[in-house]
Amino acid sequence: MGVFVPFASSDVHPSHFVFFVFLDVKSSLSFLEGVRLLLFPLLLLCSPTTGMSQEPLNQDSLIRVIQQIITEDSLVQEEMRFNRDGYMMPITGIIQTFTHRKFNQLPGPFRENNHRWADYGVALSPLAATWIMKACGLKSRSTTRRMLISNGIAVGLTIGLSQTLKWSVTEERPDGSNTNSLPSMHAALAFMGATVLSREYGHISPWITIGGYAAATGTQMLRIGHNAHWMNDIALGAGIGVVSTHLAYFLTDRFLGRKGIRRMPLSKSEEAQLWNWDKRPSGFRLVSGCETNGRSLVCADFAEAAEGFDMAGVMLRSSASITTGFEVEWFLNKNWFLSAIGRYTMSQAKLEIPNYAVTAWGEQIHIYHGNIAGGWVMPYTPLLKNMRFGVRTLWGVRYNEGITFHRVAEGRQVGESLLSIKGQLRPEGGAGFNIDMLQLHNQTVGFAVDFLHTFGTHFLANRWAITSSWKAIF
Repeated sequence: MGVFVPFASSDVHPSHFVFFVFLDVKSSLSFLEGVRLLLFPLLLLCSPTTGMSQEPLNQDSLIRVIQQIITEDSLVQEEMRFNRDGYMMPITGIIQTFTHRKFNQLPGPFRENNHRWADYGVALSPLAATWIMKACGLKSRSTTRRMLISNGIAVGLTIGLSQTLKWSVTEERPDGSNTNSLPSMHAALAFMGATVLSREYGHISPWITIGGYAAATGTQMLRIGHNAHWMNDIALGAGIGVVSTHLAYFLTDRFLGRKGIRRMPLSKSEEAQLWNWDKRPSGFRLVSGCETNGRSLVCADFAEAAEGFDMAGVMLRSSASITTGFEVEWFLNKNWFLSAIGRYTMSQAKLEIPNYAVTAWGEQIHIYHGNIAGGWVMPYTPLLKNMRFGVRTLWGVRYNEGITFHRVAEGRQVGESLLSIKGQLRPEGGAGFNIDMLQLHNQTVGFAVDFLHTFGTHFLANRWAITSSWKAIF
Protein backbone atom coordinates (compact mmCIF):
# COMPACT_ATOMS: atom_id res chain seq x y z
CA MET A 1 0.00 0.00 0.00
CA GLY A 2 1.53 3.27 -1.04
CA VAL A 3 0.66 6.38 0.96
CA PHE A 4 0.28 9.89 -0.45
CA VAL A 5 2.28 12.31 1.71
CA PRO A 6 1.18 15.95 1.49
CA PHE A 7 3.76 18.73 1.38
CA ALA A 8 4.78 19.95 4.80
CA SER A 9 7.72 21.96 6.04
CA SER A 10 8.26 24.28 8.97
CA ASP A 11 10.42 26.50 6.73
CA VAL A 12 7.58 27.37 4.35
CA HIS A 13 5.11 30.22 4.87
CA PRO A 14 1.56 28.96 5.59
CA SER A 15 0.20 30.51 2.40
CA HIS A 16 2.82 28.58 0.42
CA PHE A 17 1.78 25.41 2.23
CA VAL A 18 -1.84 25.81 1.08
CA PHE A 19 -0.63 26.34 -2.50
CA PHE A 20 1.49 23.18 -2.51
CA VAL A 21 -1.29 21.19 -0.86
CA PHE A 22 -3.60 22.32 -3.65
CA LEU A 23 -1.11 21.07 -6.25
CA ASP A 24 -0.90 17.68 -4.54
CA VAL A 25 -4.68 17.44 -4.25
CA LYS A 26 -5.08 18.08 -7.97
CA SER A 27 -2.62 15.28 -8.69
CA SER A 28 -4.17 12.72 -6.34
CA LEU A 29 -7.90 13.53 -6.15
CA SER A 30 -10.54 14.46 -8.67
CA PHE A 31 -11.01 18.21 -9.23
CA LEU A 32 -14.41 18.30 -7.56
CA GLU A 33 -13.15 16.30 -4.58
CA GLY A 34 -10.24 18.70 -4.22
CA VAL A 35 -12.52 21.72 -4.34
CA ARG A 36 -14.78 20.15 -1.72
CA LEU A 37 -11.88 19.45 0.60
CA LEU A 38 -10.46 22.95 0.26
CA LEU A 39 -13.78 24.77 0.64
CA PHE A 40 -14.95 22.78 3.65
CA PRO A 41 -12.37 24.23 6.10
CA LEU A 42 -13.16 27.75 4.85
CA LEU A 43 -16.76 27.25 5.93
CA LEU A 44 -15.46 26.72 9.43
CA LEU A 45 -14.61 30.45 9.52
CA CYS A 46 -18.21 30.99 10.50
CA SER A 47 -17.49 29.16 13.75
CA PRO A 48 -15.25 30.36 16.61
CA THR A 49 -13.51 26.95 16.81
CA THR A 50 -12.58 24.20 14.44
CA GLY A 51 -14.64 21.03 14.50
CA MET A 52 -11.60 18.77 14.73
CA SER A 53 -9.18 20.20 17.24
CA GLN A 54 -11.38 22.60 19.28
CA GLU A 55 -8.60 25.20 19.00
CA PRO A 56 -9.30 28.91 18.35
CA LEU A 57 -9.57 29.29 14.59
CA ASN A 58 -6.51 31.05 13.15
CA GLN A 59 -4.29 30.63 10.15
CA ASP A 60 -2.26 27.79 11.68
CA SER A 61 -5.28 25.79 12.85
CA LEU A 62 -6.97 26.26 9.47
CA ILE A 63 -3.89 24.91 7.73
CA ARG A 64 -3.84 21.92 10.10
CA VAL A 65 -7.50 21.16 9.31
CA ILE A 66 -6.78 21.30 5.57
CA GLN A 67 -3.68 19.16 6.01
CA GLN A 68 -5.43 16.52 8.12
CA ILE A 69 -8.48 16.19 5.88
CA ILE A 70 -6.37 15.86 2.73
CA THR A 71 -4.03 13.38 4.39
CA GLU A 72 -6.88 11.18 5.63
CA ASP A 73 -8.67 11.25 2.28
CA SER A 74 -5.45 10.49 0.40
CA LEU A 75 -4.74 7.53 2.68
CA VAL A 76 -8.15 6.10 1.82
CA GLN A 77 -7.62 6.69 -1.90
CA GLU A 78 -4.22 5.00 -1.90
CA GLU A 79 -5.63 2.15 0.19
CA MET A 80 -8.17 1.43 -2.57
CA ARG A 81 -5.54 0.95 -5.26
CA PHE A 82 -4.17 -2.48 -6.08
CA ASN A 83 -1.38 -3.16 -3.60
CA ARG A 84 2.09 -3.90 -4.95
CA ASP A 85 3.21 -5.73 -1.84
CA GLY A 86 3.88 -9.40 -2.49
CA TYR A 87 4.71 -9.32 -6.22
CA MET A 88 8.04 -11.09 -5.69
CA MET A 89 6.59 -13.99 -3.72
CA PRO A 90 4.72 -15.76 -6.56
CA ILE A 91 7.55 -14.88 -8.97
CA THR A 92 10.07 -16.51 -6.62
CA GLY A 93 7.82 -19.56 -6.26
CA ILE A 94 7.43 -19.98 -10.03
CA ILE A 95 11.17 -19.62 -10.66
CA GLN A 96 11.98 -22.15 -7.94
CA THR A 97 9.41 -24.59 -9.29
CA PHE A 98 11.42 -24.83 -12.51
CA THR A 99 14.93 -24.58 -11.07
CA HIS A 100 14.29 -27.05 -8.20
CA ARG A 101 12.70 -29.78 -10.28
CA LYS A 102 15.92 -31.79 -10.60
CA PHE A 103 16.68 -31.50 -6.87
CA ASN A 104 13.16 -32.53 -5.86
CA GLN A 105 13.36 -35.66 -8.04
CA LEU A 106 16.79 -36.80 -6.82
CA PRO A 107 16.85 -40.06 -4.78
CA GLY A 108 16.82 -39.39 -1.08
CA PRO A 109 13.51 -39.44 0.82
CA PHE A 110 12.80 -37.36 3.89
CA ARG A 111 11.28 -38.85 7.01
CA GLU A 112 7.51 -38.81 7.30
CA ASN A 113 5.95 -36.49 9.86
CA ASN A 114 2.36 -36.30 11.08
CA HIS A 115 2.05 -32.67 12.17
CA ARG A 116 0.18 -31.45 9.09
CA TRP A 117 -3.19 -30.79 10.67
CA ALA A 118 -1.65 -29.25 13.78
CA ASP A 119 0.18 -26.78 11.51
CA TYR A 120 -3.18 -25.32 10.47
CA GLY A 121 -3.46 -23.80 13.95
CA VAL A 122 -0.48 -21.55 13.27
CA ALA A 123 -1.50 -20.98 9.64
CA LEU A 124 -5.00 -19.75 10.52
CA SER A 125 -4.00 -17.69 13.58
CA PRO A 126 -3.63 -14.34 11.70
CA LEU A 127 -7.12 -14.59 10.17
CA ALA A 128 -8.56 -15.72 13.51
CA ALA A 129 -6.89 -12.76 15.25
CA THR A 130 -8.52 -10.37 12.77
CA TRP A 131 -12.04 -11.55 13.56
CA ILE A 132 -11.38 -11.84 17.30
CA MET A 133 -10.37 -8.16 17.37
CA LYS A 134 -13.44 -7.36 15.30
CA ALA A 135 -15.66 -9.24 17.76
CA CYS A 136 -14.06 -7.32 20.63
CA GLY A 137 -15.13 -4.03 19.06
CA LEU A 138 -11.74 -2.86 17.83
CA LYS A 139 -12.26 -0.52 14.85
CA SER A 140 -11.07 -2.06 11.61
CA ARG A 141 -10.52 -0.57 8.16
CA SER A 142 -13.83 -2.02 6.93
CA THR A 143 -17.31 -2.47 8.28
CA THR A 144 -18.40 -6.03 9.08
CA ARG A 145 -20.30 -6.39 5.80
CA ARG A 146 -17.35 -5.17 3.77
CA MET A 147 -14.94 -7.42 5.67
CA LEU A 148 -17.13 -10.46 5.01
CA ILE A 149 -17.17 -9.73 1.29
CA SER A 150 -13.44 -9.04 0.91
CA ASN A 151 -12.41 -11.93 3.18
CA GLY A 152 -14.80 -14.29 1.41
CA ILE A 153 -13.31 -13.42 -1.98
CA ALA A 154 -9.78 -13.79 -0.56
CA VAL A 155 -10.51 -17.25 0.87
CA GLY A 156 -12.18 -18.34 -2.38
CA LEU A 157 -9.30 -17.16 -4.56
CA THR A 158 -6.63 -18.59 -2.25
CA ILE A 159 -8.18 -22.04 -1.87
CA GLY A 160 -9.36 -22.15 -5.49
CA LEU A 161 -5.96 -21.31 -7.00
CA SER A 162 -4.07 -23.56 -4.58
CA GLN A 163 -6.34 -26.55 -5.08
CA THR A 164 -6.41 -26.13 -8.86
CA LEU A 165 -2.61 -26.26 -8.94
CA LYS A 166 -2.57 -29.29 -6.64
CA TRP A 167 -4.89 -31.12 -9.04
CA SER A 168 -3.03 -29.95 -12.15
CA VAL A 169 0.61 -30.43 -11.09
CA THR A 170 1.89 -33.79 -9.88
CA GLU A 171 4.64 -33.23 -7.33
CA GLU A 172 5.52 -35.76 -4.67
CA ARG A 173 6.00 -34.50 -1.13
CA PRO A 174 9.49 -34.82 0.43
CA ASP A 175 8.27 -37.66 2.68
CA GLY A 176 6.62 -39.44 -0.27
CA SER A 177 3.17 -39.49 1.35
CA ASN A 178 1.27 -38.19 -1.73
CA THR A 179 1.66 -36.22 -4.97
CA ASN A 180 -0.17 -32.96 -4.23
CA SER A 181 2.73 -31.02 -2.74
CA LEU A 182 2.55 -27.93 -5.00
CA PRO A 183 1.63 -25.39 -3.66
CA SER A 184 1.45 -25.32 0.13
CA MET A 185 -2.14 -24.67 1.22
CA HIS A 186 -0.90 -23.93 4.74
CA ALA A 187 1.44 -21.19 3.49
CA ALA A 188 -1.26 -19.75 1.21
CA LEU A 189 -3.83 -19.50 4.03
CA ALA A 190 -1.23 -18.16 6.48
CA PHE A 191 -0.12 -15.31 4.22
CA MET A 192 -3.71 -14.61 3.21
CA GLY A 193 -4.62 -14.20 6.89
CA ALA A 194 -1.54 -12.07 7.60
CA THR A 195 -2.40 -9.74 4.73
CA VAL A 196 -6.02 -9.43 5.90
CA LEU A 197 -4.82 -8.66 9.44
CA SER A 198 -2.42 -6.01 8.16
CA ARG A 199 -5.01 -4.32 5.95
CA GLU A 200 -7.70 -4.25 8.63
CA TYR A 201 -5.66 -3.43 11.74
CA GLY A 202 -2.17 -2.39 10.63
CA HIS A 203 -3.15 1.27 11.12
CA ILE A 204 -3.39 0.68 14.88
CA SER A 205 0.14 -0.64 15.26
CA PRO A 206 2.85 -1.90 12.89
CA TRP A 207 3.48 -4.71 15.38
CA ILE A 208 0.12 -6.21 14.41
CA THR A 209 1.37 -6.45 10.82
CA ILE A 210 4.72 -7.85 11.93
CA GLY A 211 3.02 -10.39 14.19
CA GLY A 212 0.78 -11.62 11.38
CA TYR A 213 3.62 -12.12 8.93
CA ALA A 214 5.78 -13.70 11.64
CA ALA A 215 3.08 -16.36 12.13
CA ALA A 216 2.88 -16.85 8.35
CA THR A 217 6.66 -17.25 8.07
CA GLY A 218 6.57 -19.63 11.03
CA THR A 219 4.05 -21.73 9.10
CA GLN A 220 6.49 -21.99 6.20
CA MET A 221 9.23 -23.09 8.59
CA LEU A 222 6.98 -25.77 10.07
CA ARG A 223 6.06 -27.16 6.66
CA ILE A 224 9.72 -27.46 5.65
CA GLY A 225 10.75 -28.75 9.09
CA HIS A 226 8.00 -31.39 9.02
CA ASN A 227 9.13 -32.61 5.58
CA ALA A 228 5.70 -31.86 4.11
CA HIS A 229 6.80 -29.44 1.36
CA TRP A 230 9.63 -28.30 -0.85
CA MET A 231 10.90 -24.74 -0.84
CA ASN A 232 9.11 -23.84 -4.08
CA ASP A 233 5.80 -25.05 -2.58
CA ILE A 234 5.87 -22.66 0.36
CA ALA A 235 7.15 -19.73 -1.74
CA LEU A 236 4.39 -20.12 -4.33
CA GLY A 237 1.79 -20.68 -1.61
CA ALA A 238 2.80 -17.44 0.14
CA GLY A 239 2.55 -15.55 -3.14
CA ILE A 240 -0.90 -16.92 -3.86
CA GLY A 241 -2.12 -15.90 -0.41
CA VAL A 242 -0.79 -12.32 -0.55
CA VAL A 243 -1.77 -11.51 -4.13
CA SER A 244 -5.22 -13.15 -3.79
CA THR A 245 -5.96 -11.01 -0.73
CA HIS A 246 -4.88 -7.76 -2.38
CA LEU A 247 -6.96 -8.67 -5.44
CA ALA A 248 -9.96 -9.43 -3.22
CA TYR A 249 -9.76 -6.03 -1.52
CA PHE A 250 -9.26 -4.28 -4.87
CA LEU A 251 -12.36 -5.99 -6.33
CA THR A 252 -14.41 -5.18 -3.23
CA ASP A 253 -13.35 -1.54 -3.46
CA ARG A 254 -14.35 -1.43 -7.14
CA PHE A 255 -17.77 -2.94 -6.39
CA LEU A 256 -18.63 -0.93 -3.26
CA GLY A 257 -16.62 2.28 -3.71
CA ARG A 258 -15.78 4.06 -0.45
CA LYS A 259 -18.91 2.94 1.32
CA GLY A 260 -17.92 1.04 4.41
CA ILE A 261 -14.27 2.17 4.58
CA ARG A 262 -13.61 4.00 7.81
CA ARG A 263 -11.46 7.11 7.86
CA MET A 264 -8.68 6.78 10.39
CA PRO A 265 -7.80 10.26 11.74
CA LEU A 266 -4.11 10.68 12.53
CA SER A 267 -2.98 12.07 15.85
CA LYS A 268 -0.08 14.52 16.00
CA SER A 269 2.29 11.74 17.02
CA GLU A 270 1.11 9.57 14.12
CA GLU A 271 1.60 12.47 11.72
CA ALA A 272 5.12 12.84 13.09
CA GLN A 273 5.78 9.20 12.15
CA LEU A 274 4.53 9.95 8.66
CA TRP A 275 6.97 12.84 8.29
CA ASN A 276 9.81 10.56 9.49
CA TRP A 277 9.55 8.79 6.16
CA ASP A 278 11.32 11.83 4.67
CA LYS A 279 13.63 12.43 7.63
CA ARG A 280 14.97 9.60 9.82
CA PRO A 281 12.84 6.44 9.34
CA SER A 282 14.57 4.34 11.99
CA GLY A 283 12.74 1.16 12.87
CA PHE A 284 12.49 -2.61 13.29
CA ARG A 285 12.06 -5.03 10.37
CA LEU A 286 10.80 -8.57 10.09
CA VAL A 287 12.50 -10.20 7.09
CA SER A 288 11.32 -13.32 5.28
CA GLY A 289 12.43 -14.88 2.02
CA CYS A 290 14.97 -17.26 0.52
CA GLU A 291 18.72 -17.76 0.50
CA THR A 292 20.32 -19.55 -2.43
CA ASN A 293 23.44 -20.50 -4.44
CA GLY A 294 26.18 -23.09 -3.94
CA ARG A 295 23.64 -25.89 -4.34
CA SER A 296 26.01 -28.49 -5.85
CA LEU A 297 29.14 -29.12 -3.77
CA VAL A 298 31.91 -31.76 -3.68
CA CYS A 299 31.57 -33.37 -0.25
CA ALA A 300 35.30 -34.18 0.02
CA ASP A 301 35.97 -30.43 0.36
CA PHE A 302 34.21 -30.07 3.72
CA ALA A 303 32.76 -33.39 4.98
CA GLU A 304 34.18 -36.42 6.81
CA ALA A 305 33.31 -39.93 5.63
CA ALA A 306 32.16 -42.61 8.05
CA GLU A 307 34.30 -45.75 8.28
CA GLY A 308 33.87 -47.91 5.21
CA PHE A 309 32.09 -45.29 3.08
CA ASP A 310 33.80 -44.21 -0.14
CA MET A 311 33.20 -40.47 -0.54
CA ALA A 312 34.78 -40.22 -4.03
CA GLY A 313 32.40 -38.42 -6.39
CA VAL A 314 29.75 -37.84 -3.70
CA MET A 315 27.99 -34.48 -4.15
CA LEU A 316 25.90 -32.46 -1.72
CA ARG A 317 22.80 -31.08 -3.42
CA SER A 318 20.74 -28.45 -1.61
CA SER A 319 17.59 -26.49 -2.32
CA ALA A 320 17.14 -22.79 -1.96
CA SER A 321 16.74 -22.02 1.73
CA ILE A 322 13.95 -20.35 3.63
CA THR A 323 15.33 -17.52 5.74
CA THR A 324 13.79 -15.24 8.33
CA GLY A 325 14.97 -12.83 10.98
CA PHE A 326 15.05 -9.20 12.05
CA GLU A 327 16.84 -5.94 11.34
CA VAL A 328 17.05 -2.92 13.64
CA GLU A 329 17.81 0.26 11.67
CA TRP A 330 19.07 3.54 13.08
CA PHE A 331 19.31 6.54 10.74
CA LEU A 332 22.13 8.93 11.55
CA ASN A 333 20.52 11.52 9.27
CA LYS A 334 18.17 11.51 6.28
CA ASN A 335 20.41 9.29 4.16
CA TRP A 336 22.94 7.31 6.22
CA PHE A 337 22.02 4.44 8.52
CA LEU A 338 23.39 1.58 10.59
CA SER A 339 21.60 -1.70 11.25
CA ALA A 340 21.96 -4.86 13.31
CA ILE A 341 20.80 -8.04 11.56
CA GLY A 342 20.01 -11.54 12.80
CA ARG A 343 18.74 -14.27 10.44
CA TYR A 344 18.03 -17.99 10.60
CA THR A 345 18.19 -20.12 7.45
CA MET A 346 16.96 -23.67 6.81
CA SER A 347 17.69 -25.66 3.65
CA GLN A 348 16.82 -29.14 2.44
CA ALA A 349 19.81 -31.25 1.34
CA LYS A 350 20.47 -34.62 -0.32
CA LEU A 351 23.52 -36.70 -1.17
CA GLU A 352 24.09 -37.70 -4.79
CA ILE A 353 26.08 -40.94 -4.55
CA PRO A 354 27.68 -42.60 -7.62
CA ASN A 355 27.03 -46.02 -6.07
CA TYR A 356 23.32 -46.27 -6.84
CA ALA A 357 22.96 -49.19 -4.41
CA VAL A 358 23.35 -46.66 -1.59
CA THR A 359 20.73 -43.99 -0.86
CA ALA A 360 20.97 -41.43 1.93
CA TRP A 361 18.12 -39.86 3.85
CA GLY A 362 17.46 -36.21 3.06
CA GLU A 363 18.45 -33.84 5.86
CA GLN A 364 18.10 -30.16 6.76
CA ILE A 365 20.90 -27.61 6.99
CA HIS A 366 20.59 -24.93 9.69
CA ILE A 367 22.54 -21.66 9.38
CA TYR A 368 22.59 -18.56 11.59
CA HIS A 369 23.76 -15.08 10.49
CA GLY A 370 24.72 -12.13 12.69
CA ASN A 371 25.68 -8.93 10.84
CA ILE A 372 26.24 -5.22 11.27
CA ALA A 373 25.42 -3.16 8.19
CA GLY A 374 26.01 0.41 7.09
CA GLY A 375 24.22 1.98 4.17
CA TRP A 376 22.92 4.95 2.24
CA VAL A 377 19.35 5.70 1.15
CA MET A 378 18.62 8.04 -1.74
CA PRO A 379 16.96 11.36 -0.82
CA TYR A 380 13.19 11.65 -0.94
CA THR A 381 11.87 12.71 -4.34
CA PRO A 382 8.27 13.60 -5.29
CA LEU A 383 8.61 11.45 -8.42
CA LEU A 384 8.93 8.41 -6.14
CA LYS A 385 6.85 9.77 -3.28
CA ASN A 386 6.25 6.44 -1.59
CA MET A 387 9.48 4.58 -2.46
CA ARG A 388 13.09 4.83 -1.29
CA PHE A 389 16.10 2.95 -2.67
CA GLY A 390 19.21 2.14 -0.67
CA VAL A 391 22.53 0.26 -0.76
CA ARG A 392 24.48 -1.28 2.09
CA THR A 393 27.48 -3.37 3.07
CA LEU A 394 27.24 -6.16 5.68
CA TRP A 395 29.89 -7.73 7.93
CA GLY A 396 29.60 -10.30 10.68
CA VAL A 397 29.67 -14.04 11.37
CA ARG A 398 27.89 -17.16 10.18
CA TYR A 399 27.38 -20.38 12.10
CA ASN A 400 26.19 -23.66 10.56
CA GLU A 401 25.11 -26.57 12.71
CA GLY A 402 26.74 -29.96 12.27
CA ILE A 403 24.84 -32.52 10.20
CA THR A 404 25.11 -36.28 9.60
CA PHE A 405 23.68 -38.17 6.64
CA HIS A 406 22.48 -41.77 7.15
CA ARG A 407 21.77 -44.64 4.79
CA VAL A 408 18.16 -45.50 3.93
CA ALA A 409 17.95 -49.06 5.25
CA GLU A 410 15.46 -51.74 4.28
CA GLY A 411 11.86 -50.87 5.15
CA ARG A 412 12.69 -47.12 5.14
CA GLN A 413 14.60 -47.41 8.37
CA VAL A 414 17.49 -45.14 9.39
CA GLY A 415 20.70 -47.03 8.72
CA GLU A 416 24.36 -46.41 9.49
CA SER A 417 25.95 -42.98 9.10
CA LEU A 418 27.64 -42.21 5.77
CA LEU A 419 29.27 -38.82 6.26
CA SER A 420 29.13 -35.83 8.57
CA ILE A 421 29.67 -32.07 8.30
CA LYS A 422 31.02 -30.32 11.37
CA GLY A 423 29.54 -27.14 12.79
CA GLN A 424 31.50 -24.03 11.79
CA LEU A 425 31.68 -20.42 12.97
CA ARG A 426 33.16 -18.25 10.23
CA PRO A 427 33.37 -14.53 9.36
CA GLU A 428 31.29 -13.28 6.45
CA GLY A 429 30.80 -10.08 4.50
CA GLY A 430 28.87 -8.77 1.56
CA ALA A 431 26.75 -6.04 0.03
CA GLY A 432 23.26 -5.49 -1.31
CA PHE A 433 20.41 -3.12 -2.07
CA ASN A 434 16.90 -2.62 -0.77
CA ILE A 435 13.65 -0.92 -1.78
CA ASP A 436 11.19 0.45 0.80
CA MET A 437 7.58 1.47 0.14
CA LEU A 438 5.50 3.42 2.64
CA GLN A 439 2.47 1.34 3.58
CA LEU A 440 0.83 3.28 6.39
CA HIS A 441 1.84 6.25 8.51
CA ASN A 442 3.88 3.99 10.80
CA GLN A 443 5.13 1.13 8.61
CA THR A 444 6.76 0.16 5.33
CA VAL A 445 7.05 -2.93 3.18
CA GLY A 446 10.31 -3.68 1.44
CA PHE A 447 12.36 -5.94 -0.78
CA ALA A 448 16.11 -6.60 -0.52
CA VAL A 449 18.83 -8.55 -2.31
CA ASP A 450 22.14 -9.21 -0.49
CA PHE A 451 25.22 -11.18 -1.52
CA LEU A 452 27.21 -12.76 1.34
CA HIS A 453 30.55 -14.57 1.25
CA THR A 454 31.66 -16.77 4.15
CA PHE A 455 35.44 -16.85 4.58
CA GLY A 456 37.50 -19.95 5.33
CA THR A 457 35.09 -22.65 4.15
CA HIS A 458 33.92 -24.49 1.03
CA PHE A 459 30.54 -25.26 2.58
CA LEU A 460 27.90 -22.98 1.04
CA ALA A 461 30.41 -20.13 0.99
CA ASN A 462 28.58 -17.81 -1.45
CA ARG A 463 24.94 -17.03 -0.80
CA TRP A 464 22.28 -14.68 -2.17
CA ALA A 465 19.56 -13.59 0.26
CA ILE A 466 16.35 -12.40 -1.44
CA THR A 467 13.88 -11.17 1.16
CA SER A 468 10.66 -9.28 1.76
CA SER A 469 10.33 -7.15 4.88
CA TRP A 470 7.78 -5.35 7.05
CA LYS A 471 9.14 -2.42 9.04
CA ALA A 472 7.76 -0.59 12.07
CA ILE A 473 8.88 3.05 12.04
CA PHE A 474 9.96 4.28 15.48
